[in-house]
Amino acid sequence: MIRKITEWSRRNYYLATGILMFFSFPSYDVWFLKGFPLFAWFALVPLLIYVRKGDFRRVYTASFLAGALGIFLTYHWIGDFGNEVPGGDIIILSFAISVLAVVFATKILAAEFLSRRSERLRPLIYPSVWIVVDGIQSIGFLAFPWTYWGYSQYPFTAFVQVSSVLGIFGVTFIMIIASTVVADYLGSAFTRPLSFRGMLSIPAFRRLFLVAALVAASVVFGALRLATAPEGGENGRLKLAMVQSCIDPWKAWNSNKFTYLAELERLTDAAMEEAPDFIVWSESATLEFISYNFTTGNMNPFTGEVLNIARENKTPLLTGEIGILEDRYGRRIYPQNNAVLISEDGEPVQTYPKINLVPFGEWFPYEKWFPFIKRITESFGASSFVPGSAPSLFELKGRRFGALICYEGIFLRLCRRYRVMGADFFINITNLGWTQTYKGHLQGFASAVFRAAENGIWFVSAGNTGYTALVDPLGRVTSSIPILKKGYLAGEVDFSMNRHTFYSAAGDLVLYASMLLLAVLGAVLIKQRMRGR
Repeated sequence: MIRKITEWSRRNYYLATGILMFFSFPSYDVWFLKGFPLFAWFALVPLLIYVRKGDFRRVYTASFLAGALGIFLTYHWIGDFGNEVPGGDIIILSFAISVLAVVFATKILAAEFLSRRSERLRPLIYPSVWIVVDGIQSIGFLAFPWTYWGYSQYPFTAFVQVSSVLGIFGVTFIMIIASTVVADYLGSAFTRPLSFRGMLSIPAFRRLFLVAALVAASVVFGALRLATAPEGGENGRLKLAMVQSCIDPWKAWNSNKFTYLAELERLTDAAMEEAPDFIVWSESATLEFISYNFTTGNMNPFTGEVLNIARENKTPLLTGEIGILEDRYGRRIYPQNNAVLISEDGEPVQTYPKINLVPFGEWFPYEKWFPFIKRITESFGASSFVPGSAPSLFELKGRRFGALICYEGIFLRLCRRYRVMGADFFINITNLGWTQTYKGHLQGFASAVFRAAENGIWFVSAGNTGYTALVDPLGRVTSSIPILKKGYLAGEVDFSMNRHTFYSAAGDLVLYASMLLLAVLGAVLIKQRMRGR
Protein backbone atom coordinates (compact mmCIF):
# COMPACT_ATOMS: atom_id res chain seq x y z
CA MET A 1 0.00 0.00 0.00
CA ILE A 2 2.76 2.43 0.96
CA ARG A 3 4.61 1.52 -2.21
CA LYS A 4 1.54 2.33 -4.32
CA ILE A 5 1.09 5.67 -2.57
CA THR A 6 4.75 6.50 -3.10
CA GLU A 7 4.55 5.59 -6.77
CA TRP A 8 1.37 7.65 -7.23
CA SER A 9 3.04 10.62 -5.56
CA ARG A 10 6.03 10.38 -7.89
CA ARG A 11 3.75 10.42 -10.92
CA ASN A 12 1.50 13.22 -9.69
CA TYR A 13 3.76 15.45 -7.62
CA TYR A 14 2.58 18.44 -9.66
CA LEU A 15 -0.57 18.42 -7.49
CA ALA A 16 1.61 19.77 -4.68
CA THR A 17 1.26 23.13 -6.44
CA GLY A 18 -2.49 23.05 -5.78
CA ILE A 19 -1.94 22.35 -2.10
CA LEU A 20 0.74 25.01 -1.82
CA MET A 21 -1.61 27.54 -3.41
CA PHE A 22 -3.84 27.13 -0.37
CA PHE A 23 -0.89 28.05 1.86
CA SER A 24 0.00 31.03 -0.38
CA PHE A 25 -3.03 33.24 0.36
CA PRO A 26 -5.02 34.20 3.48
CA SER A 27 -7.11 31.23 4.58
CA TYR A 28 -7.85 30.93 8.30
CA ASP A 29 -7.08 33.20 11.22
CA VAL A 30 -4.56 30.95 12.93
CA TRP A 31 -0.91 31.70 13.53
CA PHE A 32 0.60 28.79 11.57
CA LEU A 33 -1.17 29.91 8.38
CA LYS A 34 0.11 33.49 8.54
CA GLY A 35 3.26 32.65 6.59
CA PHE A 36 1.42 32.60 3.25
CA PRO A 37 3.60 35.33 1.64
CA LEU A 38 6.59 32.96 1.86
CA PHE A 39 4.79 29.92 0.42
CA ALA A 40 3.69 31.93 -2.63
CA TRP A 41 7.31 32.15 -3.82
CA PHE A 42 7.57 28.36 -4.17
CA ALA A 43 4.01 27.12 -4.76
CA LEU A 44 4.40 26.90 -8.54
CA VAL A 45 7.75 25.09 -8.46
CA PRO A 46 6.47 21.45 -8.45
CA LEU A 47 4.24 22.11 -11.46
CA LEU A 48 6.93 24.03 -13.35
CA ILE A 49 9.37 21.14 -12.88
CA TYR A 50 6.78 18.62 -14.02
CA VAL A 51 5.74 20.41 -17.23
CA ARG A 52 9.30 20.43 -18.55
CA LYS A 53 8.68 16.82 -19.54
CA GLY A 54 6.09 15.29 -21.83
CA ASP A 55 3.80 16.51 -24.59
CA PHE A 56 1.56 19.55 -24.45
CA ARG A 57 -1.55 17.52 -23.62
CA ARG A 58 0.22 16.37 -20.50
CA VAL A 59 1.27 19.94 -19.74
CA TYR A 60 -2.29 21.25 -20.02
CA THR A 61 -3.87 18.38 -18.07
CA ALA A 62 -1.43 18.67 -15.18
CA SER A 63 -1.79 22.45 -15.10
CA PHE A 64 -5.58 22.28 -15.16
CA LEU A 65 -5.75 19.71 -12.36
CA ALA A 66 -3.22 21.51 -10.16
CA GLY A 67 -4.93 24.84 -10.83
CA ALA A 68 -8.41 23.47 -10.13
CA LEU A 69 -7.25 21.98 -6.83
CA GLY A 70 -5.52 25.17 -5.75
CA ILE A 71 -8.37 27.42 -6.84
CA PHE A 72 -10.90 25.30 -4.97
CA LEU A 73 -8.85 25.30 -1.77
CA THR A 74 -8.14 29.04 -2.01
CA TYR A 75 -11.37 30.51 -3.37
CA HIS A 76 -14.10 28.04 -2.43
CA TRP A 77 -15.68 30.71 -0.22
CA ILE A 78 -17.03 32.35 -3.43
CA GLY A 79 -19.61 29.58 -3.50
CA ASP A 80 -21.18 31.05 -0.35
CA PHE A 81 -23.06 33.45 -2.63
CA GLY A 82 -25.36 30.58 -3.60
CA ASN A 83 -25.97 29.19 -0.11
CA GLU A 84 -29.58 30.39 -0.05
CA VAL A 85 -30.44 27.92 -2.81
CA PRO A 86 -29.95 24.15 -2.35
CA GLY A 87 -26.92 23.20 -4.40
CA GLY A 88 -26.27 26.82 -5.33
CA ASP A 89 -22.73 26.77 -3.96
CA ILE A 90 -21.92 23.68 -6.07
CA ILE A 91 -23.18 25.35 -9.26
CA ILE A 92 -21.19 28.54 -8.61
CA LEU A 93 -18.01 26.68 -7.71
CA SER A 94 -18.28 24.32 -10.66
CA PHE A 95 -18.41 27.27 -13.03
CA ALA A 96 -15.87 29.50 -11.26
CA ILE A 97 -13.28 26.77 -10.70
CA SER A 98 -13.56 25.52 -14.28
CA VAL A 99 -13.10 28.98 -15.78
CA LEU A 100 -10.25 30.00 -13.47
CA ALA A 101 -8.52 26.64 -13.93
CA VAL A 102 -8.68 27.07 -17.72
CA VAL A 103 -7.09 30.52 -17.35
CA PHE A 104 -4.39 29.09 -15.07
CA ALA A 105 -3.65 26.16 -17.40
CA THR A 106 -3.58 28.47 -20.43
CA LYS A 107 -0.84 30.53 -18.80
CA ILE A 108 1.31 27.45 -18.22
CA LEU A 109 0.65 25.92 -21.64
CA ALA A 110 1.37 29.13 -23.58
CA ALA A 111 4.50 29.84 -21.55
CA GLU A 112 5.81 26.30 -21.95
CA PHE A 113 5.08 26.31 -25.69
CA LEU A 114 7.09 29.50 -26.22
CA SER A 115 9.84 28.51 -23.79
CA ARG A 116 10.60 25.27 -25.64
CA ARG A 117 11.23 27.32 -28.77
CA SER A 118 13.45 29.84 -27.04
CA GLU A 119 14.89 28.06 -24.01
CA ARG A 120 17.30 30.83 -23.05
CA LEU A 121 14.39 33.23 -22.61
CA ARG A 122 12.34 30.85 -20.46
CA PRO A 123 12.80 32.96 -17.27
CA LEU A 124 11.32 35.97 -19.08
CA ILE A 125 8.68 34.15 -21.10
CA TYR A 126 6.87 32.62 -18.13
CA PRO A 127 6.25 35.88 -16.21
CA SER A 128 5.50 37.74 -19.46
CA VAL A 129 2.78 35.29 -20.45
CA TRP A 130 1.45 35.34 -16.90
CA ILE A 131 1.26 39.14 -16.83
CA VAL A 132 -0.37 39.43 -20.26
CA VAL A 133 -3.09 36.94 -19.32
CA ASP A 134 -3.60 38.83 -16.05
CA GLY A 135 -3.98 41.99 -18.10
CA ILE A 136 -6.61 40.40 -20.32
CA GLN A 137 -8.39 39.17 -17.21
CA SER A 138 -8.84 42.80 -16.09
CA ILE A 139 -10.79 44.07 -19.13
CA GLY A 140 -14.26 43.52 -20.50
CA PHE A 141 -17.70 42.93 -19.00
CA LEU A 142 -16.62 39.69 -17.31
CA ALA A 143 -13.35 41.03 -15.87
CA PHE A 144 -12.26 39.36 -12.65
CA PRO A 145 -8.71 40.50 -11.72
CA TRP A 146 -9.02 39.11 -8.19
CA THR A 147 -6.56 36.22 -8.43
CA TYR A 148 -3.32 38.09 -9.10
CA TRP A 149 -0.38 36.19 -7.64
CA GLY A 150 1.26 39.35 -6.29
CA TYR A 151 -1.62 40.00 -3.87
CA SER A 152 -0.22 37.22 -1.71
CA GLN A 153 2.52 39.65 -0.61
CA TYR A 154 0.32 42.36 0.91
CA PRO A 155 1.67 41.85 4.48
CA PHE A 156 5.29 42.00 3.15
CA THR A 157 5.38 45.79 3.35
CA ALA A 158 9.01 46.25 2.29
CA PHE A 159 8.49 44.24 -0.90
CA VAL A 160 5.14 45.91 -1.60
CA GLN A 161 6.99 49.22 -2.11
CA VAL A 162 8.22 48.11 -5.53
CA SER A 163 4.61 48.48 -6.71
CA SER A 164 5.07 52.27 -6.42
CA VAL A 165 7.31 51.87 -9.49
CA LEU A 166 6.10 48.71 -11.24
CA GLY A 167 2.56 48.20 -9.95
CA ILE A 168 1.00 44.86 -9.03
CA PHE A 169 2.06 43.47 -12.42
CA GLY A 170 5.68 44.15 -11.51
CA VAL A 171 5.31 42.37 -8.18
CA THR A 172 3.73 39.37 -9.89
CA PHE A 173 6.43 39.40 -12.59
CA ILE A 174 9.22 39.19 -10.01
CA MET A 175 7.48 36.34 -8.18
CA ILE A 176 6.86 34.28 -11.33
CA ILE A 177 10.39 34.76 -12.63
CA ALA A 178 11.66 33.62 -9.22
CA SER A 179 9.50 30.48 -9.33
CA THR A 180 10.69 29.77 -12.88
CA VAL A 181 14.41 29.95 -12.13
CA VAL A 182 14.02 27.95 -8.89
CA ALA A 183 12.21 25.24 -10.83
CA ASP A 184 14.91 25.24 -13.53
CA TYR A 185 17.66 25.05 -10.95
CA LEU A 186 16.08 22.22 -8.98
CA GLY A 187 15.18 20.35 -12.15
CA SER A 188 18.79 20.58 -13.33
CA ALA A 189 20.26 19.79 -9.91
CA PHE A 190 18.29 16.55 -9.58
CA THR A 191 19.76 15.20 -12.82
CA ARG A 192 23.37 15.24 -11.61
CA PRO A 193 25.35 14.60 -8.41
CA LEU A 194 24.36 16.97 -5.60
CA SER A 195 27.89 18.12 -4.79
CA PHE A 196 28.41 21.81 -4.15
CA ARG A 197 30.76 22.09 -7.13
CA GLY A 198 28.21 20.31 -9.29
CA MET A 199 25.53 22.76 -8.24
CA LEU A 200 27.72 25.73 -9.16
CA SER A 201 28.35 24.29 -12.61
CA ILE A 202 24.66 24.38 -13.50
CA PRO A 203 23.88 27.37 -15.79
CA ALA A 204 20.53 27.81 -14.02
CA PHE A 205 22.45 28.73 -10.88
CA ARG A 206 23.60 32.00 -12.41
CA ARG A 207 20.05 32.92 -13.30
CA LEU A 208 18.96 31.98 -9.80
CA PHE A 209 21.63 34.24 -8.35
CA LEU A 210 20.56 37.17 -10.55
CA VAL A 211 16.90 36.80 -9.60
CA ALA A 212 17.81 36.51 -5.92
CA ALA A 213 19.72 39.76 -6.31
CA LEU A 214 16.66 41.34 -7.98
CA VAL A 215 14.41 40.28 -5.10
CA ALA A 216 16.95 41.49 -2.54
CA ALA A 217 17.27 44.84 -4.34
CA SER A 218 13.48 45.21 -4.36
CA VAL A 219 13.29 44.58 -0.62
CA VAL A 220 16.18 46.97 0.08
CA PHE A 221 14.47 49.62 -2.04
CA GLY A 222 11.29 49.11 -0.05
CA ALA A 223 13.08 49.23 3.29
CA LEU A 224 14.78 52.49 2.35
CA ARG A 225 11.50 53.94 1.13
CA LEU A 226 9.86 53.07 4.44
CA ALA A 227 12.78 54.41 6.46
CA THR A 228 12.83 57.76 4.64
CA ALA A 229 9.06 58.27 4.56
CA PRO A 230 7.78 61.47 6.19
CA GLU A 231 6.14 60.95 9.56
CA GLY A 232 3.34 63.38 8.78
CA GLY A 233 2.36 66.67 10.31
CA GLU A 234 -0.43 68.31 12.21
CA ASN A 235 -1.85 70.12 9.20
CA GLY A 236 -3.88 68.52 6.45
CA ARG A 237 -5.60 65.88 8.55
CA LEU A 238 -9.11 64.50 8.15
CA LYS A 239 -10.73 62.34 10.81
CA LEU A 240 -13.07 59.62 9.59
CA ALA A 241 -15.35 57.15 11.33
CA MET A 242 -16.35 53.98 9.46
CA VAL A 243 -19.38 52.08 10.77
CA GLN A 244 -19.32 48.28 10.59
CA SER A 245 -22.92 47.26 11.26
CA CYS A 246 -22.82 43.55 10.30
CA ILE A 247 -26.42 43.55 9.08
CA ASP A 248 -27.74 41.31 6.33
CA PRO A 249 -29.66 43.76 4.14
CA TRP A 250 -30.83 41.07 1.74
CA LYS A 251 -33.00 39.37 4.35
CA ALA A 252 -36.47 40.95 4.31
CA TRP A 253 -35.20 44.48 3.76
CA ASN A 254 -38.64 46.11 3.52
CA SER A 255 -39.84 44.71 6.83
CA ASN A 256 -36.52 45.12 8.68
CA LYS A 257 -35.05 48.29 7.19
CA PHE A 258 -35.92 50.54 10.12
CA THR A 259 -34.42 48.02 12.54
CA TYR A 260 -31.25 48.02 10.44
CA LEU A 261 -31.27 51.81 10.31
CA ALA A 262 -31.63 52.01 14.09
CA GLU A 263 -28.49 49.90 14.44
CA LEU A 264 -26.62 52.15 12.01
CA GLU A 265 -27.77 55.20 13.95
CA ARG A 266 -26.71 53.69 17.28
CA LEU A 267 -23.22 52.93 16.02
CA THR A 268 -22.98 56.33 14.34
CA ASP A 269 -23.91 58.06 17.60
CA ALA A 270 -21.16 56.12 19.36
CA ALA A 271 -18.69 57.08 16.64
CA MET A 272 -19.64 60.76 16.97
CA GLU A 273 -18.05 60.77 20.42
CA GLU A 274 -14.72 60.67 18.53
CA ALA A 275 -15.66 63.98 16.84
CA PRO A 276 -15.03 62.80 13.26
CA ASP A 277 -15.11 65.11 10.25
CA PHE A 278 -16.76 62.49 8.11
CA ILE A 279 -18.93 59.36 8.57
CA VAL A 280 -18.73 56.39 6.19
CA TRP A 281 -21.28 53.59 6.01
CA SER A 282 -20.88 50.45 3.92
CA GLU A 283 -22.00 49.47 0.43
CA SER A 284 -25.33 47.87 1.37
CA ALA A 285 -26.13 49.97 4.42
CA THR A 286 -29.22 51.39 2.68
CA LEU A 287 -31.00 49.62 -0.17
CA GLU A 288 -33.11 52.69 -0.88
CA PHE A 289 -33.39 55.38 -3.57
CA ILE A 290 -32.02 58.15 -1.35
CA SER A 291 -30.68 60.59 -3.94
CA TYR A 292 -33.49 59.88 -6.41
CA ASN A 293 -36.19 60.38 -3.78
CA PHE A 294 -34.61 63.66 -2.70
CA THR A 295 -34.23 64.94 -6.27
CA THR A 296 -37.78 64.06 -7.30
CA GLY A 297 -39.34 65.24 -4.05
CA ASN A 298 -40.74 61.77 -3.28
CA MET A 299 -39.37 61.66 0.24
CA ASN A 300 -40.28 58.74 2.47
CA PRO A 301 -39.66 58.24 6.21
CA PHE A 302 -36.56 56.10 5.66
CA THR A 303 -34.85 58.57 3.32
CA GLY A 304 -35.80 61.41 5.63
CA GLU A 305 -34.26 59.66 8.62
CA VAL A 306 -30.98 58.96 6.80
CA LEU A 307 -30.68 62.60 5.76
CA ASN A 308 -31.58 63.69 9.26
CA ILE A 309 -28.72 61.67 10.77
CA ALA A 310 -26.21 63.73 8.79
CA ARG A 311 -28.08 66.95 9.56
CA GLU A 312 -28.31 66.38 13.31
CA ASN A 313 -24.68 65.35 13.59
CA LYS A 314 -23.61 68.25 11.34
CA THR A 315 -21.27 65.77 9.67
CA PRO A 316 -21.11 64.63 6.02
CA LEU A 317 -22.08 61.01 5.40
CA LEU A 318 -21.08 58.63 2.60
CA THR A 319 -23.23 55.55 2.16
CA GLY A 320 -24.31 53.01 -0.39
CA GLU A 321 -27.72 53.32 -2.01
CA ILE A 322 -29.76 52.12 -4.97
CA GLY A 323 -29.38 54.72 -7.68
CA ILE A 324 -31.79 55.35 -10.52
CA LEU A 325 -30.85 56.01 -14.15
CA GLU A 326 -33.62 57.34 -16.38
CA ASP A 327 -33.59 56.95 -20.15
CA ARG A 328 -33.46 60.07 -22.30
CA TYR A 329 -37.25 60.24 -22.47
CA GLY A 330 -37.85 59.63 -18.77
CA ARG A 331 -40.04 56.64 -19.57
CA ARG A 332 -37.88 53.87 -18.14
CA ILE A 333 -35.67 53.69 -15.09
CA TYR A 334 -32.73 51.41 -14.40
CA PRO A 335 -31.24 50.58 -10.97
CA GLN A 336 -27.58 51.21 -10.20
CA ASN A 337 -25.26 50.37 -7.31
CA ASN A 338 -24.42 53.83 -6.00
CA ALA A 339 -22.33 55.67 -3.46
CA VAL A 340 -24.01 58.89 -2.32
CA LEU A 341 -22.45 61.77 -0.38
CA ILE A 342 -24.84 63.53 1.99
CA SER A 343 -23.78 66.96 3.18
CA GLU A 344 -23.81 68.16 6.77
CA ASP A 345 -27.05 69.95 5.88
CA GLY A 346 -28.69 66.62 5.13
CA GLU A 347 -28.77 66.90 1.34
CA PRO A 348 -27.42 64.43 -1.23
CA VAL A 349 -24.80 66.44 -3.11
CA GLN A 350 -23.10 63.85 -5.31
CA THR A 351 -23.40 60.23 -6.42
CA TYR A 352 -21.21 57.68 -8.13
CA PRO A 353 -22.71 54.64 -9.91
CA LYS A 354 -20.45 51.60 -9.78
CA ILE A 355 -18.67 51.03 -13.08
CA ASN A 356 -17.28 47.51 -12.60
CA LEU A 357 -20.26 45.37 -11.67
CA VAL A 358 -19.70 41.82 -10.44
CA PRO A 359 -20.32 39.44 -13.37
CA PHE A 360 -23.42 37.29 -12.84
CA GLY A 361 -23.86 38.63 -9.28
CA GLU A 362 -24.82 42.21 -10.18
CA TRP A 363 -25.51 41.97 -13.87
CA PHE A 364 -25.30 39.67 -16.87
CA PRO A 365 -24.94 41.63 -20.12
CA TYR A 366 -25.65 38.60 -22.29
CA GLU A 367 -29.08 37.69 -20.93
CA LYS A 368 -30.68 38.24 -24.35
CA TRP A 369 -28.71 35.27 -25.71
CA PHE A 370 -28.58 33.19 -22.51
CA PRO A 371 -31.80 33.88 -20.57
CA PHE A 372 -31.54 30.61 -18.63
CA ILE A 373 -28.27 31.78 -17.06
CA LYS A 374 -29.99 34.98 -16.00
CA ARG A 375 -32.78 32.98 -14.36
CA ILE A 376 -30.25 30.88 -12.45
CA THR A 377 -28.36 33.91 -11.13
CA GLU A 378 -31.60 35.59 -10.07
CA SER A 379 -32.56 32.49 -8.08
CA PHE A 380 -29.32 33.00 -6.12
CA GLY A 381 -30.33 36.57 -5.30
CA ALA A 382 -28.33 38.29 -8.04
CA SER A 383 -29.17 41.87 -8.98
CA SER A 384 -29.79 43.52 -12.35
CA PHE A 385 -27.88 46.77 -12.10
CA VAL A 386 -26.75 49.01 -14.93
CA PRO A 387 -23.08 50.07 -14.76
CA GLY A 388 -21.93 53.65 -14.46
CA SER A 389 -20.14 55.22 -17.39
CA ALA A 390 -17.22 57.17 -15.89
CA PRO A 391 -15.38 57.79 -12.61
CA SER A 392 -16.00 61.04 -10.75
CA LEU A 393 -14.23 62.64 -7.83
CA PHE A 394 -16.05 63.62 -4.66
CA GLU A 395 -15.26 66.93 -2.95
CA LEU A 396 -15.04 67.03 0.86
CA LYS A 397 -13.61 69.79 3.04
CA GLY A 398 -11.14 70.88 0.37
CA ARG A 399 -10.06 67.32 -0.41
CA ARG A 400 -11.00 64.98 -3.24
CA PHE A 401 -11.54 61.24 -3.05
CA GLY A 402 -12.34 58.47 -5.48
CA ALA A 403 -15.23 56.25 -4.44
CA LEU A 404 -14.86 52.51 -5.00
CA ILE A 405 -17.80 50.16 -4.51
CA CYS A 406 -17.55 46.49 -3.57
CA TYR A 407 -14.58 44.87 -5.31
CA GLU A 408 -13.60 47.90 -7.42
CA GLY A 409 -10.40 48.15 -5.39
CA ILE A 410 -8.98 45.34 -7.54
CA PHE A 411 -9.32 47.44 -10.69
CA LEU A 412 -5.92 49.08 -10.79
CA ARG A 413 -6.60 51.24 -13.87
CA LEU A 414 -9.67 52.80 -12.28
CA CYS A 415 -7.70 53.65 -9.15
CA ARG A 416 -4.79 55.07 -11.13
CA ARG A 417 -7.23 57.14 -13.17
CA TYR A 418 -8.64 58.59 -9.96
CA ARG A 419 -5.12 59.52 -8.88
CA VAL A 420 -4.36 61.17 -12.22
CA MET A 421 -7.62 63.11 -11.88
CA GLY A 422 -6.35 64.49 -8.59
CA ALA A 423 -7.69 62.16 -5.89
CA ASP A 424 -6.21 62.69 -2.42
CA PHE A 425 -7.49 59.36 -1.09
CA PHE A 426 -9.72 56.38 -1.90
CA ILE A 427 -12.83 55.24 -0.05
CA ASN A 428 -13.93 51.68 -0.73
CA ILE A 429 -17.39 50.77 0.62
CA THR A 430 -17.99 47.02 0.54
CA ASN A 431 -20.31 44.24 1.68
CA LEU A 432 -18.90 40.75 2.09
CA GLY A 433 -21.55 39.78 4.61
CA TRP A 434 -22.72 36.94 2.36
CA THR A 435 -19.53 35.05 3.26
CA GLN A 436 -18.58 34.53 6.86
CA THR A 437 -15.02 33.53 6.02
CA TYR A 438 -11.79 35.13 7.13
CA LYS A 439 -10.22 34.29 3.79
CA GLY A 440 -12.93 36.04 1.79
CA HIS A 441 -12.56 39.29 3.71
CA LEU A 442 -8.76 39.35 3.78
CA GLN A 443 -8.30 38.26 0.16
CA GLY A 444 -10.65 41.07 -0.82
CA PHE A 445 -8.70 43.56 1.25
CA ALA A 446 -5.25 42.60 -0.09
CA SER A 447 -5.60 44.81 -3.17
CA ALA A 448 -6.14 47.88 -0.95
CA VAL A 449 -2.52 47.73 0.20
CA PHE A 450 -1.29 47.80 -3.39
CA ARG A 451 -3.64 50.55 -4.56
CA ALA A 452 -2.37 52.77 -1.74
CA ALA A 453 1.32 52.05 -2.42
CA GLU A 454 0.95 52.25 -6.21
CA ASN A 455 -0.63 55.68 -6.11
CA GLY A 456 0.92 57.13 -2.96
CA ILE A 457 -2.37 58.05 -1.26
CA TRP A 458 -4.52 56.76 1.59
CA PHE A 459 -6.99 53.92 1.15
CA VAL A 460 -10.07 53.82 3.37
CA SER A 461 -11.80 50.44 3.51
CA ALA A 462 -15.30 50.44 5.01
CA GLY A 463 -17.02 47.07 5.04
CA ASN A 464 -20.42 45.98 6.29
CA THR A 465 -18.73 43.03 8.00
CA GLY A 466 -15.12 44.08 7.31
CA TYR A 467 -12.35 44.33 6.58
CA THR A 468 -12.64 47.91 7.88
CA ALA A 469 -9.22 49.57 7.96
CA LEU A 470 -7.08 52.58 7.11
CA VAL A 471 -4.08 52.06 4.82
CA ASP A 472 -1.44 54.78 4.53
CA PRO A 473 0.29 55.83 1.26
CA LEU A 474 3.02 53.24 1.86
CA GLY A 475 0.57 50.36 2.10
CA ARG A 476 0.75 50.06 5.89
CA VAL A 477 -2.43 49.31 7.84
CA THR A 478 -2.54 52.05 10.47
CA SER A 479 -5.77 50.95 12.17
CA SER A 480 -8.49 48.34 11.78
CA ILE A 481 -11.25 46.46 13.60
CA PRO A 482 -11.98 42.71 13.55
CA ILE A 483 -14.20 41.30 10.82
CA LEU A 484 -17.75 40.12 11.60
CA LYS A 485 -17.92 42.33 14.69
CA LYS A 486 -20.27 45.29 15.11
CA GLY A 487 -18.54 48.56 15.85
CA TYR A 488 -16.84 51.52 14.29
CA LEU A 489 -13.33 52.59 13.42
CA ALA A 490 -12.20 56.17 13.93
CA GLY A 491 -8.90 57.26 12.49
CA GLU A 492 -7.07 60.13 10.86
CA VAL A 493 -5.97 60.48 7.27
CA ASP A 494 -2.82 62.63 7.13
CA PHE A 495 -2.52 64.09 3.64
CA SER A 496 1.00 65.37 4.29
CA MET A 497 2.09 61.73 3.84
CA ASN A 498 0.76 61.58 0.27
CA ARG A 499 3.41 61.32 -2.41
CA HIS A 500 3.68 61.10 -6.16
CA THR A 501 4.78 57.74 -7.54
CA PHE A 502 6.40 56.64 -10.76
CA TYR A 503 3.64 54.08 -11.28
CA SER A 504 0.81 56.61 -11.08
CA ALA A 505 2.62 58.73 -13.69
CA ALA A 506 3.81 55.98 -16.07
CA GLY A 507 1.31 53.15 -15.63
CA ASP A 508 1.78 49.47 -16.36
CA LEU A 509 5.13 49.49 -18.15
CA VAL A 510 5.79 45.90 -17.09
CA LEU A 511 2.63 44.79 -18.87
CA TYR A 512 3.54 46.68 -22.03
CA ALA A 513 7.10 45.28 -22.02
CA SER A 514 5.71 41.77 -21.61
CA MET A 515 3.34 42.29 -24.51
CA LEU A 516 6.22 43.55 -26.65
CA LEU A 517 8.39 40.53 -25.81
CA LEU A 518 5.63 38.08 -26.68
CA ALA A 519 4.83 39.96 -29.90
CA VAL A 520 8.48 39.75 -31.00
CA LEU A 521 8.65 36.05 -30.14
CA GLY A 522 5.43 35.44 -32.03
CA ALA A 523 6.74 37.26 -35.07
CA VAL A 524 9.98 35.25 -35.00
CA LEU A 525 8.07 31.96 -34.78
CA ILE A 526 5.82 32.92 -37.68
CA LYS A 527 8.84 33.90 -39.77
CA GLN A 528 10.59 30.62 -38.98
CA ARG A 529 7.52 28.63 -39.92
CA MET A 530 7.16 30.50 -43.20
CA ARG A 531 10.82 29.81 -44.00
CA GLY A 532 10.30 26.16 -43.22
CA ARG A 533 7.44 26.00 -45.69
